[in-house]
Amino acid sequence: MQKQFILFVLLSIIIAIFAITNAEVMTVRLFFWTFDLSGSLVILLSVALGGLLVFLFGLVSFFKNKRVLWDLQKEVKSAHLTIDELTRQKNLNLQQIEDLKAELSGNRDELIKAMQSKNQAQ
Repeated sequence: MQKQFILFVLLSIIIAIFAITNAEVMTVRLFFWTFDLSGSLVILLSVALGGLLVFLFGLVSFFKNKRVLWDLQKEVKSAHLTIDELTRQKNLNLQQIEDLKAELSGNRDELIKAMQSKNQAQ
């Protein structure tokens, strides 16, 4: 930010010196009108108009970037919600797997006992 300020001040000084050294009256034609203005005023008006145009184009770019940022933030929020839902579903699935393992383990023990009882009965 300081570099930009220093550059702005230096550029302003150069423009001011250039405008002062070219202060003669000149004729400016704009479409159908003709004006007699000092050279420094023409230079300063040109610089001011250029600065205004840069500002306006920067403003358009700023709002485009702001819109893109807003859209991306919405996308990120949606992605986080999806991640949370998938994590919850994964945890439910893991719990179901553990429950089924426990159920199978219990059934296995019962089957082994039943087979042992059957073998002993024979």
